[in-house]
Amino acid sequence: MNIEILVITIIASLIFGFAALALSFNLQRKYELNYVKSYFYHQILIFLFGFYGLLGTISTHYFLTDIDFKGEVIGLLFSFLPFIGVPFMIAAWYMFIRISFEIIERKIALKFTLWFFVIVIIVFLMFGFLVPYIDYFIVDKIEINTHVFLFFIFIEILTLTIVFSNYFIFSNYLKDKYKVRFIKFFALVNLSLYILSVVFLMLGENNLTFIAGYTMVYFFKDIIPLLILGSYLSKNYVHPINVVAENTKESFIERYGVSKRETEIIDEIIQGRTNKEISERLFISLQTVKDHIHNIFLKTEVKNRVQLTNLIRQFDHK
Repeated sequence: MNIEILVITIIASLIFGFAALALSFNLQRKYELNYVKSYFYHQILIFLFGFYGLLGTISTHYFLTDIDFKGEVIGLLFSFLPFIGVPFMIAAWYMFIRISFEIIERKIALKFTLWFFVIVIIVFLMFGFLVPYIDYFIVDKIEINTHVFLFFIFIEILTLTIVFSNYFIFSNYLKDKYKVRFIKFFALVNLSLYILSVVFLMLGENNLTFIAGYTMVYFFKDIIPLLILGSYLSKNYVHPINVVAENTKESFIERYGVSKRETEIIDEIIQGRTNKEISERLFISLQTVKDHIHNIFLKTEVKNRVQLTNLIRQFDHK
């Protein structure tokens, strides 16, 4: 890899990485949702692994080969470099799985979490002890630990299988079909970017330029999904209103002819509760909740919860 490609890889990767971090940070500050917070933690871990495990390894190997400095101890040291960065990636994989559970409103079991980390850490440590004795393949004079590479691929495939099963299969159990459509589109974009990164990784087996391409795609691949998520939440997320003055509520009811039951539904909506949560709290069927919300939207001439909440906020400031 020549110095120009190295510099472009580092600069572009850092720009993409910081952009993804900034987007996820802004989302988790703006929206009080568990999966948005998990996405932010995921991005931190992704950035740490990328900065250390990818950029660090490429850079150090470049300078190592550039000065033609050889030696068994130094060679062994650099064979461990990508391996030591793997714990960041393990934690990032777990957060990626957690996001997929939280976005489809499923609780991730403690037993699953424990087994995930136990199995991955055991396999990780086994490979760690074997690093000095296992084979390497050469890419433009850089030795890459084959078994660590295969371990990385295996765990990522396992993670993606769990995540996209949640997105494409288990999301169908959600009652909000608009959210289901969003989740599948969001998943499809994610999957396409992951496939792109895999293509670069496979081509990189014989060409370090493609490894540089993989590195840049690695840092870039969360930017588009984060923009899509931000657009969806801006249109559909209801910021809870903690207190609505009694005279505001009375004025709103009088203006739009809202019934007592519909008022109770509105109280729940402005607290940010889902249809299912409203159904359970008010002891009515889910279909009844939907019917009431439909009637509320017709009376107030709004199209969604966000518009309804904003309308109430306007009354509160009159």
